[in-house]
Amino acid sequence: MAAAPPAPGAGHDTAESTVWKPFLARAVVSAVFGLVTIFWREPSTLVMSLVGGLYFLLTGAAYLWTHRMSHWGARPLLTDVGGGLLVGAGIASLAFSDERSFAFAGAVALVVAGIAELVRGLGIRSHVAARDLVVVGVVSSATGVILPFVEQLGAHALLGVTGGGALLSAVVLGIAALSYRHDSALSASATSGAEGEPEPVN
Repeated sequence: MAAAPPAPGAGHDTAESTVWKPFLARAVVSAVFGLVTIFWREPSTLVMSLVGGLYFLLTGAAYLWTHRMSHWGARPLLTDVGGGLLVGAGIASLAFSDERSFAFAGAVALVVAGIAELVRGLGIRSHVAARDLVVVGVVSSATGVILPFVEQLGAHALLGVTGGGALLSAVVLGIAALSYRHDSALSASATSGAEGEPEPVN
């Protein structure tokens, strides 16, 4: 007996019900980091290394969580590399505690991770979150490209650039996460309502 075909929009429902969680995690991490970079007026190199290193570590973990979910389809190697580089940038920042390590490790990680999301978003244009990946990928790549050019300006400039990109990403991912969470809840409610309706009697 052949299996029944999936209902129209079922793929989007599945994506919306899962993608909002890692998106929201990334938004929270990025927002907290971005706000710290705004309100910490004169950060030392040690502060930059600790705060920035934790940001890269947590972002890398949430990035890998995002892209290892099955609703995206086949997982390209580049997203694994991007997430690994973000985690590596966090470790390098915490271990070496200097502007050069933060700037160049962060730049490589952000550019590769950003390109990976940009490519993936363009490759799955029918996916509900494809546009979000493209926007966040562009922001991440641009932030990474700028970082080496402000290394000589010190910790404040490095955190300012990284924090600015983080805040932009937080806005995009936060709005997307809340929107998908809302749509998922509506879809689940409609589905449970339909299942609870009694069958008509002939």
